Amino acid sequence: MKNIISLFSLLLTVALTTTVFANGGEGDNDNNARRYRYAIKGVVVDEYDQPMPGATVRLVGTTFGAGTNSNGEFIIRLDETKDYNLQVSFMGYDPQTTTVTALQNPVTTQVKLRPSTNVLNDVVITGSFIEKPLKEAPVITRIISQKEIQALNPMTIETLLQYELPGLQIGYNSMSQQPQITYQGMGGEYMLFLIDGERVSGEGADHNVDFTRFNVDDIERIEVIKGAQSTIYGSNALGGVINIITKTANRPITANINARYAGSNGQKYTGSLGLKKDRLTSYSSLTYRTRDTYSIGDEGASTTVYGYNIWDFTQKLGYTCNEKLSVDLKGTYYRNQRDIRTGRLFQEYYVDYTFSGKIKYLPAAGQQITVGYIYDNYKKDNHYFRLDSTYTNYRNIKQTPRLDYSGKFGDHTISAGFEGDIEYLKHYMMKDSSHVRNQAYALFAQEDWNIADELNIVAGIRADYHEKYHWHVTPKISAMWHAFDFLTLRAGYARGFRSPSLKELYQEYDMGGLGMFMIHGNPDLKPETSNQYSASVEFNKGGFHASSTFTYGRFKNKIVNMPLNDGTSDMQYVNAENARAMAVESILRYRFGFGLIMTGSYAYTNDYAKVDGYDASTARPHTATFNAIYSRKFGKIGFNCSLNGQWSCKFDTYSRTEDENGDYVYNKKTYDARSLWTLNTGVTLPRGIGLNFGVDNLFNYKDKAADSSLQVPQKGISYIGTVNINIADMFKL
Repeated sequence: MKNIISLFSLLLTVALTTTVFANGGEGDNDNNARRYRYAIKGVVVDEYDQPMPGATVRLVGTTFGAGTNSNGEFIIRLDETKDYNLQVSFMGYDPQTTTVTALQNPVTTQVKLRPSTNVLNDVVITGSFIEKPLKEAPVITRIISQKEIQALNPMTIETLLQYELPGLQIGYNSMSQQPQITYQGMGGEYMLFLIDGERVSGEGADHNVDFTRFNVDDIERIEVIKGAQSTIYGSNALGGVINIITKTANRPITANINARYAGSNGQKYTGSLGLKKDRLTSYSSLTYRTRDTYSIGDEGASTTVYGYNIWDFTQKLGYTCNEKLSVDLKGTYYRNQRDIRTGRLFQEYYVDYTFSGKIKYLPAAGQQITVGYIYDNYKKDNHYFRLDSTYTNYRNIKQTPRLDYSGKFGDHTISAGFEGDIEYLKHYMMKDSSHVRNQAYALFAQEDWNIADELNIVAGIRADYHEKYHWHVTPKISAMWHAFDFLTLRAGYARGFRSPSLKELYQEYDMGGLGMFMIHGNPDLKPETSNQYSASVEFNKGGFHASSTFTYGRFKNKIVNMPLNDGTSDMQYVNAENARAMAVESILRYRFGFGLIMTGSYAYTNDYAKVDGYDASTARPHTATFNAIYSRKFGKIGFNCSLNGQWSCKFDTYSRTEDENGDYVYNKKTYDARSLWTLNTGVTLPRGIGLNFGVDNLFNYKDKAADSSLQVPQKGISYIGTVNINIADMFKL
C-alpha cells in the first residue's frame, strides 16, 4: 500500500508541475502568438449550452487538431491565414463540421453538439485506413465504446469481451493456467488481436495471446471485424480482428487517478497524465493490478486460478511538424509476477516491452502516406529460489514494418500498402528449448467505390509471402446498400489463409516432463484456407436499432492435434478433413428520451466438429448478452447505473479416450446453462470526483471445477468500489 501511495503522490506532483509548465503564464502565450501568427479559437457546448471538456477538434485534410479544456475552449495556432473545415466530435454526440478562417485576432466560434440517437455515427478505422462513420462501413464492424466500458467497469478484457460479444467463451487452460478464447466456434489462433492497429507478440494459453497484457484502463474503444474481411490486417484472422484503440491526451491537460478495489477478486490503481499543447501531444499512464489465487473443488475435481501482480506503463509522444507532416512515438512496459504454483520451486515472470514509431504525411488533398514500425519483445522467465537465478524459457519477438497509402479520387478511395512480420521464437516446447525464425511479408490493395449515394462496394486483394509456403493470394469484396433511409443491407466474401505457427511446425514437447507422451510439431503441415461469406440487415429509426448478421465459413486443411496411433499416446499436429462454422448474431438497441439505453444481443453458433460421427465441438450453440445503461445529470451531479448480463445455454459434447484394448471410447459430457450478471452505480461530483459501487456476479453463480476448460470458473459474488479523481476538472484546467 505504501508503494501505491508513493505512486499516486508522484503522479500528482508531476501533474501539477506539468500544469504550471503547460499554462506557462502570459509570457508563454505571447511567445506562441509571435511564433504562430494566426489562430482559430472556439468553444464547444452541449444541447444545454454547457461546456464540453475533452471534445476532439481537428482541421479536415491537415494534421492539426486540439482538445477542449474544462470550459470547452480550444485554440489552434497556425502559420498562415486561410479557410479550414473544422470538425468537432465527442463520444455519444453527432459530429459537426463548419468552415472557419485562421486570423491574427480570431473571433470565438461556438460549436453546439447534440446527442446521437444511435452509435452509427461513431468513427471506425479498422476496416480501412480512412476514418468513416460506422453507418458508412461496408465491412461488418462492431464497436465497444468507452461509455460501455465505463458502465461495465471490468477488471479484465476477457470480462469485457464476454459481456459485450455473444458467442464468445473464455476457458481456462489447465497447463498454462491462463485464459483462452473461443469466438463463435473459432479458437484463439484464428483471432487477430491488435493494439492501435499493430500486432502483438507472445502467447499466454495455447495459441492465445497473453490477455493480461491488455490493461482495461488504457482502452478508449474496441473495434471488432468478423472473419477474414480485412484486406489490410491479414487473411490469417479467419475468426476475426479485434483492434484495441488506446487512450491519448484529448484536452490541453489530462490528469486522472483511478482506484478499483474488489478485495481478493482484484485491485487496480491507475494514474495518467496527458498534454495537448499547440503541436505537442504527450500521454503517460502507469497501472498496478493485483489479484489473489483461489481454488474451486467439487465432484472429485479441483481447479486453481492463480493470481498475479502486474505493472503497466505506457508513454506516447506526438508532434505536428506542419500542416502535412506529423510524427508519433510510443513505448510500453509490462511485468507480470505470477503467484507461485503449487509444487513449483520457481516463480514465473512475464515481461514485455514495445517501441513503435509512425510518420504521417499528407502529399495532397484527400491523400495520406503512413510509415510505421513496431518492435515487440515478450518473454517468460522462471526465477529459481534455491539458486537465486533466472532462466528465460520463452521469448517471442515480432518486428512489423508498414507502409500504407490512401487517396480519395472522386467517388473512389484507393488504399495500398506493404506489411512485414519478422518473428523470432524461443520456446520450451521445442527440442532443447531451441529457437526458430520466420519472415513473412504482404502486399495489399483495396478500392472503396461509392457507386451511388445508396450503394458502396469495397474490393481488395492481399498477397501474403511466407518463407516456407511462398505466395498466397486472397481476394475480398464487401457491398453496402442503403435500401431506404432506415434500412441498410451488407454482404461480403473473403478468402482466408493461415500459415501454421512456428510451434505447430517445430514443437517437440514431453508433456509434463515424465515421458508419458510427446506432442510433436509437423514440418509437412499445409496452410489452412477458407471461404467465408457474410450478410447483414440493419434497421434504424429514431432511437431504435436492430441488426442481424449471418456468417458462414468452410475450412480446408484445418490444423488439429490428434493421436499418432503408433502404439504410444503421442500427439501430433495434422491437417484434418474439411470443417465448417456458421453463426447468426442479432442486436436490438433502444435509446429512450430520459437517459436510458437498453441493448440485447443473441448469437447462434453451429460449429461442425464431428469425429467418427460424434460431435466434439465445445462451442455453446446459444448465447446472449444484455445491457441497460441509465445516465442523468441533476444540476452539477451526474448519476449513472448499469445492469449487464450474459447467458449461455446447456449443451452436450463428446471426448475420446482409449480402452485397455486400444480402441477408442467416446464419453458424453453435459455442460449446464450459465448466467452471470453485474450491477454498477456511480455519481460524478463537482470538481472531477467520481464514485462507483458495483456488484459482480450479482446472483452468486458458482461454476464447477470440472468445467474450467470451457469457462474460467467463478467463485461467487464480489463487491467493487471505484474512485476516480479528474485532476484537470478539479483545478479547472
